[in-house]
Amino acid sequence: MTIGNKFIKGVAWMAAGGWTEQAINFVVFVTMASLLGPELYGLLSMAAVFIVLAEALVRESVSEYLIAARDPKEEDYNATFWLTAVLGLLLALVLWAASGGIAAIYGHEIVAGLIRGLSVTVLLIAFTAVPVAILRREFNFRVLSLRAIAGVAVGGAVGITMALTGWGVWSFVGQWIAMISTNVVLAWTAVEWRPGLKTTRDHIRRAGAFGAQVLGLRMAELAVVQMPTLLIGATLGPLATGLYSVSWRLVETLTFLISTPLRMVSQPAFAAVTREGGRAGDLLLDIARLTGVIAFPFFIGLAVVAEPVLRLFFGSEWLGAAPVLSVMAFLGLYLSVAMVQQSFCLAAGKAGEITLLTWANVALGAVLMLIAARWGLVAITAAFVAAHYILWIFRYRLVARLGEMEVAPLITCNLLPAMATATMAAVVILVHRALAGMPLVIDVVLSILTGVLVFAAITLLLMRDRLKLLRSYIAPGGAASVADEGGAV
Repeated sequence: MTIGNKFIKGVAWMAAGGWTEQAINFVVFVTMASLLGPELYGLLSMAAVFIVLAEALVRESVSEYLIAARDPKEEDYNATFWLTAVLGLLLALVLWAASGGIAAIYGHEIVAGLIRGLSVTVLLIAFTAVPVAILRREFNFRVLSLRAIAGVAVGGAVGITMALTGWGVWSFVGQWIAMISTNVVLAWTAVEWRPGLKTTRDHIRRAGAFGAQVLGLRMAELAVVQMPTLLIGATLGPLATGLYSVSWRLVETLTFLISTPLRMVSQPAFAAVTREGGRAGDLLLDIARLTGVIAFPFFIGLAVVAEPVLRLFFGSEWLGAAPVLSVMAFLGLYLSVAMVQQSFCLAAGKAGEITLLTWANVALGAVLMLIAARWGLVAITAAFVAAHYILWIFRYRLVARLGEMEVAPLITCNLLPAMATATMAAVVILVHRALAGMPLVIDVVLSILTGVLVFAAITLLLMRDRLKLLRSYIAPGGAASVADEGGAV
């Protein structure tokens, strides 16, 4: 099977797994929330924010070295495993030690116990980071998808059972640990490699140096995500924070469903093309062309129908979030493209420069949001999104340099999808206005259906080359544009 074929199959498995995982998660969340109520869920949220941060730092940091490495040896795998294990242990110990102080700040003693109970998941994720990296390097995304689905199913079953039998807030802890434990078991049973002590200082140094750069990148990503909430809370208060949080949660979930499969699969694909003598930059350009056809209509469509969608699913009291969601949709569009560019840099073993750019995003975003605070929530949100777009050209220049290609094709390849999306948006707005007074569900369904049909028609008329490109990846033989350069795609 060619790399191009593996890429498409991997994206398909990750997308199917991601959508199924989110569907099960939603059912479990609604069930447990109705059984336990908002107060207990609030207690979990107080503890979970610290657990999620720690998990993010061990999940994809040091282990990224194994995907970028051209020919990793046993010493590389062992060095990566023990470095990640030490990182996970240190973070778990920090959480345990800080749990009492965190609980005191919140004023709820039980939060300390929740943090201590959940801290074990950080260590579990650290122990499974290398098997997951191996599965990604081998394009075994079927196992990764089934693993994620099994995890949320087992965790949900455990959590709901505990909630029904009177465990209260500890039901959430049981759900979380059961989910992660299932993921660990399935990851280890899918790979033959087992950790050992055979390694050297040089292997530890190389894995540690790359891991430190990626760890800095993950910290910057977390800072980018948390910074708007902190600044909005400090300057505009709880109502504005709630409106922003709902908008971000929606965009984050939708971005996860689109960009995560592309990000997870493209990184090992880029590395594999390079190892086999091909031009990874050509694969990046092909992925950019395909991504634009999906991301542009999806997120610009969300921006257009934000108001009726919020009214339908959340109620009129949440309409203040509509302009915020419309602006945040452009961040989802950015992330869908930029995360693949980031994977390209990591696959090339160049984590340092992309890390600096991400921290620059943090700094510029903070400055612009503080300046915009006087004009309200929408202005702050727009400033936050603008910071990403302002610095985007530097990401383009970086990946163009690493891919030994020109910047212009990477940017102009999505001009046609952008124009098609603008046409789609104009038609949807007209349809939405024509449906004024109709039942809300009919308005939303017909508006979305109109957008899909209009963009599909434009694609068939003007972007058949994208459809041919997709077919070339699906069919044996891979994508011609990369294969022609001598790569095994």
